Amino acid sequence: MFTVTKAAGLRLAQKLAAKRASAQMVLRFLRTDRGWKLELDEPLPGDIAFAHDGRTVLVLDDEVAKSLANRTLDVRATHAGLRLALR
Repeated sequence: MFTVTKAAGLRLAQKLAAKRASAQMVLRFLRTDRGWKLELDEPLPGDIAFAHDGRTVLVLDDEVAKSLANRTLDVRATHAGLRLALR
């Protein structure tokens, strides 16, 4: 099962706030040729949703959820600040 840590939920909420996203907007994981990408989107029926403080911050479609089934989204400290990291 894909897991989002509290720290990652907070970081996702901060990213949405920085983008001035409306309450209906969320971040969605997409697979690209370069790996995983987060994109601003709207939730769709059937999405798996992850919330932080009552606000949905991340959604995955069924295919992506299966691909990330045994992974955890967390944050890690870098010289440039906190970054999201899949482990």
